[in-house]
Amino acid sequence: MLDLGFPLWLLVAVLAVFAGVIYYVLGGRVSAGLRVLLAIVLAPVCTVAAVAVAVVLSALFSPFYETPTDPVRPQPTTQTVTTPETMPLETTASPSASPSASPTASPTASPTASPSASATASP
Repeated sequence: MLDLGFPLWLLVAVLAVFAGVIYYVLGGRVSAGLRVLLAIVLAPVCTVAAVAVAVVLSALFSPFYETPTDPVRPQPTTQTVTTPETMPLETTASPSASPSASPTASPTASPTASPSASATASP
């Protein structure tokens, strides 16, 4: 048995419909004997043509209806734009900076309290 992927009765029904349409369309144009012969010969030809058109249209439109296999995810942006209004007041050196670029600590003078106390005792 020939396995077409669909029931055989469906093929016979489609061929019969095409034969009937062809017989009706050719009515009045050709003789009755020739009309039957053309309907029998052209029904399979029209069926194959209709299947070919359906396959081509299906191939053309299938990308629009398939789900994407690898969805595109937006990449997070980590770059910030600094303007004079939003610039930080203090900057710190990053760990990947070279040693010559890092600021060096300089000793600063700090005020010291002198022990100059003038204590007066009141009775």
